[in-house]
Amino acid sequence: MSARPAAWRFAAFYATLFAVVGFQLPYWPVWLKSRDLGATEIGILVAAQMWVKVGFNPIVGGLVDRTGRRRPILFALAVGSLAATLAFPFVHGFGPMLALSVVLGALFAAIMPVGDNLTMRHVVVHGFDYGRLRMWGSLSFIGMAGAAGGLLDVLGRDAIVWLPAAALAPLCAAILVLPDAPVLDVPPEGPRPGWGDLLRDRRYWLFLAATATVGASHAMYYGFGTLHWQRAGIGNAWIGALWGIGVIAEVALFGWSGGLVRRLGPERLIALGALGALVRWGAMPWVASPWSLVPLQCLHGLSFGATHLGAMHFIARRIAPALSGRAQSFYAAMSGGVTIGLATIASGWLYASFDGRGFLAMAALAATGALAALRLGRAGR
Repeated sequence: MSARPAAWRFAAFYATLFAVVGFQLPYWPVWLKSRDLGATEIGILVAAQMWVKVGFNPIVGGLVDRTGRRRPILFALAVGSLAATLAFPFVHGFGPMLALSVVLGALFAAIMPVGDNLTMRHVVVHGFDYGRLRMWGSLSFIGMAGAAGGLLDVLGRDAIVWLPAAALAPLCAAILVLPDAPVLDVPPEGPRPGWGDLLRDRRYWLFLAATATVGASHAMYYGFGTLHWQRAGIGNAWIGALWGIGVIAEVALFGWSGGLVRRLGPERLIALGALGALVRWGAMPWVASPWSLVPLQCLHGLSFGATHLGAMHFIARRIAPALSGRAQSFYAAMSGGVTIGLATIASGWLYASFDGRGFLAMAALAATGALAALRLGRAGR
């Protein structure tokens, strides 16, 4: 298989994966409410999907490393996610819906780290530009999230279930045409390395400290950014535009990422992302005009984009291939589950107690991440 067709297969994978997210993420609580669930019950169902990845992702990561068969595992996860999504209209009551939410959350959340791991194996072997592949996921999310509102007006609230299911079907097809593990993943002779080898790696813990704290520093933005801007008197049209500017900045960074990766390397990219987060959250409490918020939103390209890009290349370049599945899954569980989950809980208290000044606590998290990134850079020399 030539490099160019394979690259477009990965772009299709990210586009279909984020189409599912774009359809479901903004409106899933609305559908749950239509099933006569209260706010507390909805919160538990949404949180269950976030926290289940903490235990399930590492299990899948270990399976990936032991078998090396990433594409079949991805396909099973996607088919399971499709089946779980289609089952939702036929279950009733909080208990059954909680059980189904746990199943869906576990299966769907594991697709991203396994997919990223497979992509980065091919980045190493074939020289693909990860950022330009991942960029199609961000563009797809923008398009699908924007289209979902109009489609729901026409199709009704039950489309909140059917639209993600309709996107999961082409995701399964996209996975089937992905190239599987490259030659780099041939198992070495002798005992295979395991979790103990990964968790004894001091550099990996510094990497987690840097990326997880920077990721967690976004918790107040995701949870209370819109409320903060509304209190500042910013209109809904501007708020929507500001959110869009952040994603556009992320896409722009991914589109130009090849040169950045070559010049800076993974550790400096992570440090750059931490610095961008520090400036962004440190300034957020004091900026109230929409035009002044535009440059802060452009920093999303660094605070999220550069950090994520650095993380992907760190795992691909600094972690042994036989441990990369574990490393990828544990990173996803920590940064996308544990730390941001705890920070989201803390953000509620911070915002209630300090209003927008609570963003300063997020700046402190980013500063912690920056220090860890600097130590990571020195440890890699």
